[in-house]
Amino acid sequence: MASGIILSAGVRQNLLSLQNTASLMATTQNRLATGKKVNSALDNPSNFFTSQSLSDRATDLNALLDSIGQAQQTLKAADNGITSLTNLVQSAKSIATQALQSAKGTVNYTNITGSVAIAADSTKITTGTVAGTGVATTLASTTLNSAGIGQLANGDTVTFTINGVSKTFTKAAADGAATSANFNTAAGLIAELNNATPGFGGAGAHVAVAASDGAGGVTLTSLDPTQNSTHSFVSAGLTAGNFTDTAAVLGDALTVSDGTFTHTFYRVAANADATDGTYTSATDLANAIQASNLHTSGVITAAVNGAGVDLTTPNNGSITVTGAMGAALGFATTAYTNNFNTTLNGLAGTLTVQVGADAVHTVTFGTGNGQIHTRSALNTALAAFTDITGSVDSSGHVNLAPTTSDSVTVGGTPANLTALGLTAGTTTPTSTVVTPNDTRANLQTQYNDLLTQIDQLAKDASYNGVNLLNGDNLKVTFNENGSSSMTIIGVRFNSTGLGLSAVSGTGFQDNAVINTTLGTINTTLTTLRAQGSKFGSNLTTVQTRQDFTKNMINTLQVGSDNLVLADTNEEGANMLALQTRQQLSTTALSLANQANQAVLRLFG
Repeated sequence: MASGIILSAGVRQNLLSLQNTASLMATTQNRLATGKKVNSALDNPSNFFTSQSLSDRATDLNALLDSIGQAQQTLKAADNGITSLTNLVQSAKSIATQALQSAKGTVNYTNITGSVAIAADSTKITTGTVAGTGVATTLASTTLNSAGIGQLANGDTVTFTINGVSKTFTKAAADGAATSANFNTAAGLIAELNNATPGFGGAGAHVAVAASDGAGGVTLTSLDPTQNSTHSFVSAGLTAGNFTDTAAVLGDALTVSDGTFTHTFYRVAANADATDGTYTSATDLANAIQASNLHTSGVITAAVNGAGVDLTTPNNGSITVTGAMGAALGFATTAYTNNFNTTLNGLAGTLTVQVGADAVHTVTFGTGNGQIHTRSALNTALAAFTDITGSVDSSGHVNLAPTTSDSVTVGGTPANLTALGLTAGTTTPTSTVVTPNDTRANLQTQYNDLLTQIDQLAKDASYNGVNLLNGDNLKVTFNENGSSSMTIIGVRFNSTGLGLSAVSGTGFQDNAVINTTLGTINTTLTTLRAQGSKFGSNLTTVQTRQDFTKNMINTLQVGSDNLVLADTNEEGANMLALQTRQQLSTTALSLANQANQAVLRLFG
C-alpha cells in the first residue's frame, strides 16, 4: 500500500477479513492436498513428534517381518527334514525286523558248561521199620521133649526129616563126637543135629537149627520157610506124644524184583537165615538181600539205614516191590526208577539263568513237589528254557548253549553252583558265523545304505544357509531394539547324532545284534518325534510373534495417523465456508468502496 494513502475503516476491516480468509483457505487447501492436519512441527509440535516416533517404530518393526518370515521357512525346512528322516528310520526298522524274521544261518556261540560231571541217576528206596512190621512166618519144627529123651534106651533111634532129607541119631551110653550121630543127653543131640555130618547144620549148608526147647527137650527148626519137619523113632519107651511137629505157616511176603531177578523174603520171630531169605531185623533183611540173586547176579544193593533198609540200583535200573509185607512197609506196587542221584542228593535252593533282559529261569532243588533231585529231571527243566538251549550233556555236565550273543547271567544258591561246577556271574557269548544266511546279509547291506541316505538328507535340510538338523542355531529377533528374541537350538541328526551306526561284519546273522539295533531305532524314532514336536512349538511361537508384529505395526500406524491426518470431510466443509466468507468479504469491500466513489461524484 502506497505511503500517504489512507483507507477508510470499513475498507481496512474488509481487507483484513479477506487476508484472514485467504490464509485459512491456504491452510485448508494444504490439509486437503496432503491429507494431514499436521505437516510440520509448526502445526502441532507434540502431535508431530509423537506421530513421527510411532511411525518410525512401525517402520523398524516392518523391517523385522522379513527376517521372521525367513525364520519360519527355516523351521519348515527342518520340520520337512524330520518328517523325511522319520520315514527313512522307519524303513530301517522294517529292514531290521525282516532280518529278524528271516531264517538264521549257522552260528555257533560259546557255551557255558559246568566243570562237575553229575552222576548217572540211580534208583533208591527205603523200607520203613523192619522189625515187628507185618505178619511173621512160622517156621516148621519138631520138638522131642525131655521126657522122651529120658525114655530112650541105649540103641534106640530117632529120625528127623526136613525137605525129604532124613537124619537118624542113636541113643548111647555117653555123648559121642559131634560127627558120630550118637548122643546121650539133650545137649549131645543138639550138637549132632547142628553139625553138617551127621546133622543138618554146618557152614554154608544150613538146613535147620537145633536148640533147647527151654524145658530140657530139643527143638529142630527148619530154616526154609516152605519146608515142613517130621520125625520117626525106634524105641520101646517113646510114644508119639513125646514129639511135637509144627507145620510152617507163611506170613506176609516181601517180594523184590529188578526186572530180571525176583526174590521173596519172610520175617520170622527167630532163627533168621540169609540164605533162605528170612529175617528178623533190618540187618537180617539187608544180609538176606545181599545173599540173594538180586545182588549176587543182579544190580540191587541193600544197606541198613537206621531201623530200615536202603535198596539201590545204579544206571537207571528199576526196583519193584510187591507182597503184603511190601505194602506194610509203605511201598507202591509200581516200579521205582531214576529217583536218586548222588550228586544232586541233599541239594536245596536254586539255580537261576537269565538271558539278556528276558525273564529269569529258576530251577529249584529238593525232593518236594516240582523240585529237582535227579539228573533226568534237571535235564528236562533245562530243556524247557526257550531263549537258551539247556541240557545235561552225555558226559553229565550242565551245558547252556546260547542262541544269541545276549549276555547270560548265572546265579542261585552258592552250594548248588559249586556242586554243578558253575560260576556265578554274567558272560557275553562270542558268536562264530559258520554259514551266513544270504537274505540277512543283503538286508544288512540295505540297512547300512539307508544310514548313508540319512546322513545326506540331514545335510540337505538347509534353508538360506541355516541347517537346524546339522548343528546350526537360529536366532529370531522380535522387536526393534533386539531385547525380545528367541534362539532355536539346532540338532545334529545325521546317523551318528541319531544314535544309529552301521552293522559290521556278520552282525545281522545274530538275533541279539538285530534286537539291539531295533531297540536303538525305537529310541531314534522317539527322539525324532520329540524334536519334531519341539520345532513345531518353535514355529507356532514364531508365527504368533509374526502376527503380533503385524498387528502392532498397524496399531502404531493408525495411532500415528490419528495424530496428524486431517478429516477431509471437515476440511472440505471448512473450504466451502471459507469460500463463502471470501465472497462475502469481497462484496463488503465493494460496498465500502462504493461509499468512497459517491464522495468522488460530488466533486464531479
